[in-house]
Amino acid sequence: MDFFDIRQQIGIDAAKREAAGAKSKADRTEDKVDNFQRTTERQISHLTLLCQSMWELLREQSGLTDNQLRAKIADIDTRDGRVDGKINPSVFQCPSCGANCNSSRQSCTMCGGDLKQHKPHIFET
Repeated sequence: MDFFDIRQQIGIDAAKREAAGAKSKADRTEDKVDNFQRTTERQISHLTLLCQSMWELLREQSGLTDNQLRAKIADIDTRDGRVDGKINPSVFQCPSCGANCNSSRQSCTMCGGDLKQHKPHIFET
């Protein structure tokens, strides 16, 4: 075996080690993604159960109807100008300085004022 062959073999061995390391990292990442997906699916199922339970209790106690709920969902969904099945961040005025703020922010970008208590929707985080 000459010098060129030895050098090529060293390169091949290094590439194999790199490939094995990349596969190991990809496998770990895939496991994390699978775990995240399972956790998210459980959380969504739990939140769906909670929402359905709250709605049924409210409907029984108040006499509201499913159609009224659907109308309210449609009303809230269209407030941002899009029918997309979500509450999107909205713009409101900072209670401290009056600057326009995005509801996804925790503090005002102009004055640093606390926005956590001033979200337009109670369920926004």
